[in-house]
Amino acid sequence: MKLKLRKADEMERYQTDKSAKIAFIFYTAALLAWGLYNFFSTGKTGWEFTILLVGNAVFLWSRVVYRRKMQ
Repeated sequence: MKLKLRKADEMERYQTDKSAKIAFIFYTAALLAWGLYNFFSTGKTGWEFTILLVGNAVFLWSRVVYRRKMQ
């Protein structure tokens, strides 16, 4: 069985972009809350804070790359 992939139309791209934005905000907020709770309760940052920082760095770096490609 072959999967037929087709290009997303403008509405599907818009919906995907909005969904990705909401998911990114949720994961960022959840990891930040978990990291801050861990930091204040144990005095150390755990893996969740590292994941948060790396994820945001990848996000910002990819935005810079794509913005430069568009220019």
